Amino acid sequence: MAAPVKCPRCGNLSDNYVAVDANVRSLVPDGATLPESICSACYEGLTAAVSQGVKLRMERDSREKNKMMAWKNRVHLLKNARSLMNQKAYSEAAVQYEKYVRVLELVYNLKKGELSPAVFNNSSRSKELTLIASVYWDLLRIYDTSPRYGDRMSKAAAKLALFLQFSPIFPDIVKKAEAFSRTAKNPAIVKGFLKATRSKRGPCFIASAAFADEPYALELVQLRRFRDRTLRTHASGRQFIWLYYKTSPPVARWISTRPRVVALVRWSLTKITPHLK
Repeated sequence: MAAPVKCPRCGNLSDNYVAVDANVRSLVPDGATLPESICSACYEGLTAAVSQGVKLRMERDSREKNKMMAWKNRVHLLKNARSLMNQKAYSEAAVQYEKYVRVLELVYNLKKGELSPAVFNNSSRSKELTLIASVYWDLLRIYDTSPRYGDRMSKAAAKLALFLQFSPIFPDIVKKAEAFSRTAKNPAIVKGFLKATRSKRGPCFIASAAFADEPYALELVQLRRFRDRTLRTHASGRQFIWLYYKTSPPVARWISTRPRVVALVRWSLTKITPHLK
């Protein structure tokens, strides 16, 4: 029997050594630096760690796979919801819409009710904001069908106001909401939503002067979105906003009295705003 020697991994004396094969090395973080052979005690601990690591990795991969499947399935949820809306099966449509929102919360590791535009700031999925806004618009109208949904309707209205400001459907939804407020069973909630959209627009003096006859013009929505999602994210952008708000009111008043200047500014903005990110 060979005399016990120190294990190169743990330093304990042992006369029982096991070769560390390539498969084991590939499954542990420090596999590349492992000795060629280690004592049996070290090897047992290593294989136990490998088993646990493989299990955790499989669980993580399964979660990611489920998230990806859920993300792809969200399109079917929306199609089903809109089909049900056309059939006036409003309760069933609401269930599909709520599942869609929950899928987004799960994909972004959020608790229920935590979905916000900030999640999509640096994402190629930012176009999802328009879909979300349309979902909350439908939910607001669905929840208006019954008094027992008052709380849900209020939450849908708040979320709609939050997401709509970043969507090109802003002017269209606001106009529809203004008409809807006259027939809604809960007009106070709809009017509260409209008030929230007005407060979120914020001043945009020169551009507003150019679009005085279209307060919800797409160009204004795009400018405000650029302000909120780009300029406000860094110090120089915030300084520019401050200077603009300070100096632009008299310029806007001057522009508003000169139709040709209004037309020129309006034309310029229609060319510039599509390129703003």
